[in-house]
Amino acid sequence: MYRSAVQKVSRFFTGLFAGGASLSMMALFAIILFNSLRRYTFGKSLEWGEELPTLIAVYGFMFGAAYAYMQDRHIRFTILVGFLSRASTQKLYMLVDLIMVGIGGLMAWSGWQFVLKRGGMEASALIGLAKDLRAVTGWDWTIWLGHYYPYQAAMILGGVMLSVAALLKLLQRVIDRAWMTVEPEAQPVDS
Repeated sequence: MYRSAVQKVSRFFTGLFAGGASLSMMALFAIILFNSLRRYTFGKSLEWGEELPTLIAVYGFMFGAAYAYMQDRHIRFTILVGFLSRASTQKLYMLVDLIMVGIGGLMAWSGWQFVLKRGGMEASALIGLAKDLRAVTGWDWTIWLGHYYPYQAAMILGGVMLSVAALLKLLQRVIDRAWMTVEPEAQPVDS
């Protein structure tokens, strides 16, 4: 029961993280392509087209890091693992997952502090676009796109996503470890 629930939740978050990384990279590519074509055809690129891809790439990285953790394909130093027994390796991975839950939480808190202290600063290349959007639409709230906090918030989101990914991976490992201790003939069939 718990195993299938954790698997379903893990599949959902894996898809969410993969989708976020893909959308970020597609937006990044589209903006760079558009700006490059504009530069070579009209001789001038858009000011916001130079800075925005860098900021979007941070979101893409955060989604990608969480996705890699869910897939267990993150950077790992395996020289130590090669000398450990399978049981010790599983315990080590669970310890690392637990530590990563905490690190993700610290990263989110750190990002929150960063946004509070410096998020209100105007992004020089984006403030013009934000003001133009406000003038065209009449929506005052679009001015936030010209400040750094929506882009610095990637660190908060990245920390939360990393914590979620590590927690789900830890739950999977604990459940799988408990599942392996059950006698093979006593294991219920998952549907």
